[in-house]
Amino acid sequence: MHGLIFTTWEKYLGERFGGGLLSAYRETIGESPSATPLVSHFYEDEVLLEGVAAASRLSGLSPEQLLREYGHYFILNSLTGHLCKYILSSVSSAYDLLLTMRDVHSRLRKTAAGLTPPLFNYEFVPYERSVVLIYDSPRQLCPVLLGAIEGAAERYGEEVVIYEQSCMKRGDPVCRIGATFAHGTRSAEQLSEQARANAFEQQAHQNAMRELGQRILMVLPTEQAQALTLREIRQALAQHYRLSPTYQRPAVLLQALRHLQFAGYVAATRGEPDDNLTTRRYWRVSTYWEH
Repeated sequence: MHGLIFTTWEKYLGERFGGGLLSAYRETIGESPSATPLVSHFYEDEVLLEGVAAASRLSGLSPEQLLREYGHYFILNSLTGHLCKYILSSVSSAYDLLLTMRDVHSRLRKTAAGLTPPLFNYEFVPYERSVVLIYDSPRQLCPVLLGAIEGAAERYGEEVVIYEQSCMKRGDPVCRIGATFAHGTRSAEQLSEQARANAFEQQAHQNAMRELGQRILMVLPTEQAQALTLREIRQALAQHYRLSPTYQRPAVLLQALRHLQFAGYVAATRGEPDDNLTTRRYWRVSTYWEH
């Protein structure tokens, strides 16, 4: 399971219940201060499942409630917003975000050995902005998905009605979750002039970073044997595109590459012997529908 899940799970516990419970939680699961979760690592599923059980005992809340609250938190917290910016900035509604997640999970399955995100599929229904999500995972963490749907609606200022048609926890072969979205009541008039200016500036930067990401994907090979280092990526971009000095800086390129990795578009040789930012090589992940 991806390290971002474990990192944001502990952030959720700390913000929801305070540092006292988080410290007790870490002591209960035997986690030392030097071994807190890292977003760049992968962990066994059982670690999270044991952690949820421990948090339930300490908080007095059911695992289902904790997981649903966490799913909501995962979509809205700042760390997810930063690391998954390439995904979140590419869509403008909760409905579109849910449809995008299937492709994201499909790519993530190819970026690291042993990483198995849950399987998603969906069916369209004859109602505007409605969809039935089909969730199939031995983890049976469907409450996280329910919370994520609610969090997605809140993120984009929408309202959502959720209905469960079937659930693996009740013995069904898959979970079928229907969701219908409606535009919320927030309007541009409710924003102050300064807030609108900040939003415009932020959107302009997001658009520039997304364009940089798309150009990086254009120069990256799809074969690991031909993977490029950061320096080679910078040289390839300079050869094919006219970039402003800001978006040629190594730190900015690394940020764009990291966002692409969290979106499942790019894989890297991280963790190999003698790996560092100079020698690390990157390549583009392709999916079956691109062949």
